[in-house]
Amino acid sequence: MRKPADVITLPLETVDTIAAATERLRTLLPLNRNLPQRAVHNRISDPMEIHADREGILLFWQILFVASAAVQMAYLLLVYSRPAFYKPDFGTALLPPVSVVIAARNEAENLRRHLPLILEQDYADFEVVVVNHASYDDSSELLRELAAQYPRLRVSEIPPNERYEGGKKFAVTIGLKAARHERILLTDADCRPSGKGWIRTMVASARKEEDIVLGYSPFVKSRGLLNALIRFDGVWTALNYFGFALAGKPYMGVGRNLSYPRSSFFAAGGFRSHYSIPSGDDDLLVNQIARRDNTAVCLSREGLMETLPEKTWKAYWRQKRRHLTTGFRYRPHHRVLLVLQPVSLILFFVASAALLVSGVWVYAVLGVLLLRVSLQIAIFSRSSRWLGQKDLAFLAPVLEIFALLFTACVHFANAATKQTKWKT
Repeated sequence: MRKPADVITLPLETVDTIAAATERLRTLLPLNRNLPQRAVHNRISDPMEIHADREGILLFWQILFVASAAVQMAYLLLVYSRPAFYKPDFGTALLPPVSVVIAARNEAENLRRHLPLILEQDYADFEVVVVNHASYDDSSELLRELAAQYPRLRVSEIPPNERYEGGKKFAVTIGLKAARHERILLTDADCRPSGKGWIRTMVASARKEEDIVLGYSPFVKSRGLLNALIRFDGVWTALNYFGFALAGKPYMGVGRNLSYPRSSFFAAGGFRSHYSIPSGDDDLLVNQIARRDNTAVCLSREGLMETLPEKTWKAYWRQKRRHLTTGFRYRPHHRVLLVLQPVSLILFFVASAALLVSGVWVYAVLGVLLLRVSLQIAIFSRSSRWLGQKDLAFLAPVLEIFALLFTACVHFANAATKQTKWKT
């Protein structure tokens, strides 16, 4: 018979300690087992979160692309296409007496070349009022000679004044006060009419006596990128103001080829509300007085007034700076419409690039880009019937980018410094 093993009896305190330790291990072991699983889980869920973030970013670019593309198509189809497919209808043309007003400062050479072309227009009753604004070249002597040769020419002299030099608005106001007729037709000394029917065509475009007539003044063609950029910018500006005018929202005109009633000018207070700004003798006045029911357009090759473009980048920079100082004075809804187009164009290009780089909607993006370029070229080509510059049609998409960047730089420069003089 085996001897029973010795029984070890542990104290009660020891048993309680072992039990507590065992329970503690049981609570810790699941946690330790779960630690590697959690780490693995975190490493697996990170790519999913990154994927979700990427999807959100792509959705943003898709929405931005669709919205900006829609705005661009609206401008092309609803604004720029209007002058492209416009059909002139002179109807029962009004041909009242006309006063052509030209403000000139040190423009002797341009007056010698261009003023006879205006004085020899084929129109029954008109006068030409030239305001010689404190010129120190040969303008005074030349104007006296031309006045002796052409009875239609009348000259108003503004002598130099060191205390008050004035600006173009002052000269134009003097010219309108000197004018004898109600129908005013404005141009500049460096402009030449496309033919002898310029006055007739511009004036006949008015549907009624109180109408403002917005004309077009293309830049003369020469060689070089600068000339192409200037001519393109002129056409695109014309498509803007003609398109909005035909849509019932006239907002500007160019003083190189602009007509309005003399009484409308003085009834609006002339340039009083914006006299402190060097520019704006044309666009700010039109923005002030033009409405849907009193604005007409002249889209005809016979009504063009050709303009000599600047020959250097520096001169064009100064001219562009001067022209872009007036936009902040436009009526609020005009400012919105004019800012929306270039901003949406920039966003359209950025969103298109982002989607192409991401490899998303590649064919759709390329298709919309191709559609926009095709519409732009078609509208530009069609508009050349009235606006000329047909040779730039296929360069329009590239020149548009140059013009956009150049204009942006000019806006930044204007925000930093101000110009205060018309001409020196």
